[in-house]
Amino acid sequence: KMIAVKSSITGIGWKPQYLSPLKTLVSTIHILVTHKFAFLKYIFIQELENNPAFALEDFANVNFYSEV
Repeated sequence: KMIAVKSSITGIGWKPQYLSPLKTLVSTIHILVTHKFAFLKYIFIQELENNPAFALEDFANVNFYSEV
């Protein structure tokens, strides 16, 4: 289960010694997610070029992307 918290870092009580590792983690996750979606876009475009009947709508749903 995931929980999202919208607050400043100081507002949620992070200890100063954890701020640098947190920023590194957030940056790493951002890069991974950005690359993941760019790669998925590439795969879908290639599949559509090779197979115009490719059922893209089968993959255009929240469940698919949450699993990836």
